Amino acid sequence: MLVAATLLWMWFATSCGGGAGKAPVTAGDTITTHARLLTVVRGDGYTYAEVRSPWSDSVPLGRYTIVDSGSDADALPGTTLIRRPLRRSVVFASVHTAPIAELGSLDGIAAVADGQYFTPGDTIAGLLASGRIADVGSSMSPSLEKVIDLEPDAVLLSPYENGNAGGLDRAGAPIIYMADYLEADALSRAEWLLLLGELYGRTAEADSMYAATVAAYESLKARVADVERRPTVFTEKPYSGVWYVPGGRSYAAGMLADAGARYVWADDESSGSLPLDEAAVIDRAADADYWLIKAAVDTKPGTLAAELPHARAFRAFPGGVYYCNTVKRPFFNAVAFHPERVLADYVRIFHPEVMDGDTTLQFFTPLK
Repeated sequence: MLVAATLLWMWFATSCGGGAGKAPVTAGDTITTHARLLTVVRGDGYTYAEVRSPWSDSVPLGRYTIVDSGSDADALPGTTLIRRPLRRSVVFASVHTAPIAELGSLDGIAAVADGQYFTPGDTIAGLLASGRIADVGSSMSPSLEKVIDLEPDAVLLSPYENGNAGGLDRAGAPIIYMADYLEADALSRAEWLLLLGELYGRTAEADSMYAATVAAYESLKARVADVERRPTVFTEKPYSGVWYVPGGRSYAAGMLADAGARYVWADDESSGSLPLDEAAVIDRAADADYWLIKAAVDTKPGTLAAELPHARAFRAFPGGVYYCNTVKRPFFNAVAFHPERVLADYVRIFHPEVMDGDTTLQFFTPLK
């Protein structure tokens, strides 16, 4: 039986002479408005989701027909059928387990990857310790046997260019490619919450959460839209001799601009990370007002100076340095699906005068 009594879709290829890469025509409401790599259409008795590739315009990463459990609906042509709510999913990244938990669907997660990296305060860490949730090993080389034994109803996986699913396609479960991290701006990335809501049967909760995120983010952005002073900022520190900074078209750089700052690599055209040496960073950022660092440890002026002998070459050191201990603070989870929380920290640092006395930082700590 088809999703509806009448044909709500047909191949573009039929009407336009296109190839197999064309998407099916769907009847319904497109609910995604920001995301560049995701389209979600709600139809009558089904949801169509398409995940596009940033590396190829012709071949999508995945197309899915999502229907309620117990429905006798067929998949749209050229799509994978997903029955919701997911009850035994394998989720490879903590940035996705966090919003799934917030949606109230932790019981839909059967396993995760990289279990050792979930911090002690994370709910997933407790469920791993109790055996309620399994660990399928490294996200780069998961145990296919463990995944098969779990009989999952779906695997949520972040795609990589020239990468593959690590043989997970042999597990027999649909692979849902979560390409949110490849979006160009913060709200586009956060909009992938709507797909999670569809998959776990929490559409109303996801709609509400995302609407609140957009409203809070836009409100913070508006507070600094007309500020006259825009301080300069750079980020991170070198690892193994390489200093990776966000490209000027990355969502990280966009958030700094939205917070009323001038990112010193704003003129760069790349959306990924720039691998630089220390001399190149000093040349560009020596006179910057602020220096934001994310690391897995607490940072002090003495330890930073010992680790980076040229730290004093930056005018921001030490008074303009703020660090985030990513083991203690869930920065990466928040920046993915609650960018408004990270943006609030940025605005408190760069423009505390617009925050009505609210200067409490949630993620960053001043270096002292």
